[in-house]
Amino acid sequence: MENLFIIDDDLLLLPNRAIYIKSIDSLVFADLHLGIEYALALKGIFLPAYQFREIRSIIFEYIKRFKPKKLILVGDLKHEFGQKTRQEHKETIELLSEITDLNLHFILVRGNHDNFIRGVLEKFGVDFRDPIYIDGDFLFIHGHKDIPLNSESFRWVIMGHEHPAVLLRDEVGGKEKFPVFLVGSYPNNVNVRLLVLPALSPVATGVEINLCEPSDFLSPILRKSDIENFRVIVSLNRGVLELPTVGKLREISFL
Repeated sequence: MENLFIIDDDLLLLPNRAIYIKSIDSLVFADLHLGIEYALALKGIFLPAYQFREIRSIIFEYIKRFKPKKLILVGDLKHEFGQKTRQEHKETIELLSEITDLNLHFILVRGNHDNFIRGVLEKFGVDFRDPIYIDGDFLFIHGHKDIPLNSESFRWVIMGHEHPAVLLRDEVGGKEKFPVFLVGSYPNNVNVRLLVLPALSPVATGVEINLCEPSDFLSPILRKSDIENFRVIVSLNRGVLELPTVGKLREISFL
């Protein structure tokens, strides 16, 4: 069995860009971006439509393994900002119908791409939350907006949106990008921790956190965070691996 990364004996950071939270028996993902291949094709970037098969395989593999009571998606089920494309509609219907057949509580926390989708979600009984969902000690938010001031107390913020990744270069100039989890403190509150999930989409590869400045981040939450001290955990296909902190990664000479 592949290795995991466990925090507080509760949060399991998993291979293939997912987490499982034992205390609330929930499997959590971020940023599926269904239909992204069609959107890229309109821009002249042509990719085989493979990501849906991979996303579906990961989700149902972990459902079979953990048998969770809840699935929580922290935003961006689909890709296009406007009306659903034919590819998005087909893939969304197929995925939701299979999840519905398992009688799971499926929560979608609204992301900035989740427009013109409410009717489909209602048809399949999806619990649609905007802008946050709180369960136990955990507050879930997509991350394109800040947390409302009147939110209840929580110990963890779980978010997506940023698609964090690291770009590493070897001594002969080869480069490879890896999706990562980021773990640090929520801005201005050392008692609350922040976990940023990589995108489940294998195509939406993400922001290279070791090469960009904090002011470049998309999320207002991350722009205010002490990102230099965030822990970096790579999520590979068969395991997870902790790297140096963001600040240390910036200093490594081969970057």
